[in-house]
Amino acid sequence: MIGKWNKSVIATYVGMLFAVAAVFLIMNGIFGYAMMCFMAAGICDLFDGTIARMCKRTEEEKNFGIQLDSLVDVVSFIAVPLVLIIKLCGITWYSVTACVMYAVFGVARLAYFNVCQEENEDKDSPIKYYTGMPVTYAALIFPVIYLLHVWMGNDVTSYLLCACMAVMAVFYILRIKFIKPGKKGYIFLMLLAIALFVLYIIFGR
Repeated sequence: MIGKWNKSVIATYVGMLFAVAAVFLIMNGIFGYAMMCFMAAGICDLFDGTIARMCKRTEEEKNFGIQLDSLVDVVSFIAVPLVLIIKLCGITWYSVTACVMYAVFGVARLAYFNVCQEENEDKDSPIKYYTGMPVTYAALIFPVIYLLHVWMGNDVTSYLLCACMAVMAVFYILRIKFIKPGKKGYIFLMLLAIALFVLYIIFGR
């Protein structure tokens, strides 16, 4: 079979399935559950590298994992926000502008990350910081902003989402260092995700 199907990449594949589920839910107007699936995809991406490094891998499997991770990131953290904005805002000058910026800059950031990873001789060594904002942050930022529709209404929230998308796109390509979360950071992100899940269960729709 083409591809690698061992346990080192299972979390990556599972994350992609959550992202695909989010797309279907958004297209059917089920935004609350879509955002929950989106966050689940982000959690999978948060830990897939850790899981992969715990597995014994060949050099080919390491390189495959690098490419797979970025390709799945395109589906999870580029495509899902694009579908969300198009569904909420329709085809307007500001939604199209935000989507084009987000798609181009997001893919450019992922390609740059792949090049940096390939040049790294020790692919099992964890990265200490990222250059440019990681696209995975979208799985936290968009659900937080969308939740505001409960108090601010859908129209205002849609404008905020478009503005946020444009700003995030710029941060994807700026040469700003973002420290990779350590153990405490992972715990904080998990607790924040759990809190958001609870809020979506109570308020989301």
